[in-house]
Amino acid sequence: MSKILLADDHAVVRQGLKMLLEQAGYNVVAEAENGERTLQLWQEHRPDIGLLDLDMAGIGGMETLQRILARDAHAKILIFSMHDDNIYAARAIQAGARGYVVKTDAPQVLLEAIGQILRGGRYIAHDLAQHLALDRFSLADKPLDKLSPREFEVFRRIAEGESLSGISEHLHIGYKTAANIQTQVRQKLGVQTTGQLVHMAIRYGIVEKGSK
Repeated sequence: MSKILLADDHAVVRQGLKMLLEQAGYNVVAEAENGERTLQLWQEHRPDIGLLDLDMAGIGGMETLQRILARDAHAKILIFSMHDDNIYAARAIQAGARGYVVKTDAPQVLLEAIGQILRGGRYIAHDLAQHLALDRFSLADKPLDKLSPREFEVFRRIAEGESLSGISEHLHIGYKTAANIQTQVRQKLGVQTTGQLVHMAIRYGIVEKGSK
């Protein structure tokens, strides 16, 4: 029986997922509400696959994904996210996730993804996969592709209004490191102010207009 770790900051979501997965014959061995706890439980249980939300408190899902893979290069992680935009899916796959499913997808899609990943494959829901394929043929410049996963996480948090001290605390990095990353982000994106950075985040669907 395959072992699964669930990582989502909403207890109701975890409960629903656990019921669905156990009915399908899987063994949910651990549940985590944030990235730090996910890392700890992954080390303890060594699950066959992890379902990981991107929007968790603390270090966040993308950083959690990177840290798991840094310790276990063969880890099988399926991102289960509310974000249905191509940018998040593309970055998650580039960072090493084996699949990406949106929370609005049907339960059968999630089960299909889990099964395919456990068999050694990869999975992206059909509609999202089509959009990603079309994106590859787009001639438009994609400045966000220049950012490393860590830079992208800092970019996202700044765009959402988080302070550098808050970013430093949540990502467990020094304030000076956070400031340096912010500088690198601005240089790579060709922006000089936080306002311009936020505008770019809105333009590419990273944050919604008026959410800040």
